[in-house]
Amino acid sequence: MTTSNEDVLRKVFAAWEEGVEQSASAMREAFTADCVWEQSGIPSTTGPDEAADLILGMSAGGFSRIGVEVRNLASSGDVVFTERVDRMYDADGRLVATFPVVGVTEFRDGRISGWREYLDSAHYAQLAGDASSS
Repeated sequence: MTTSNEDVLRKVFAAWEEGVEQSASAMREAFTADCVWEQSGIPSTTGPDEAADLILGMSAGGFSRIGVEVRNLASSGDVVFTERVDRMYDADGRLVATFPVVGVTEFRDGRISGWREYLDSAHYAQLAGDASSS
C-alpha cells in the first residue's frame, strides 16, 4: 500500500501529539536532507536534524507536546496545504498557547522537502512574556 503525502504529514502531526522525542523522530524520518522548515517568528531550519533539534528545544521552554487540530487539508500534486490550530502543552498537560496556522508543505519522493508555516508571531512574544514572569 502506498503512503500518500497527506498520510506522511498526518503522521508527523500525530507524533507532535505524543511528545517532543516522538516529534523529533518523526521529523528525522519524514524530512529530506535539504528540507527547509520556515515558521513566522522562528529561525528556519535546514534538514531533519536541525528541525528535530528545534522541536527538542521546546522541552527547555517548558513544552511537552503540540496538539494539532486540522481544520482543512488539501493537496495538489506534491504540495499539501493545511489550515490548523496548534495547541502547546506543558509537562503537566496544561494548555500554554494556541496558534492558528496555515502551512504549505512540499514533498519529493514521499518525504517533506519544504515546509512553510504562517502564523501570528505575536503569540511567541506572549509566550516569552509568560516565561519571563514565572
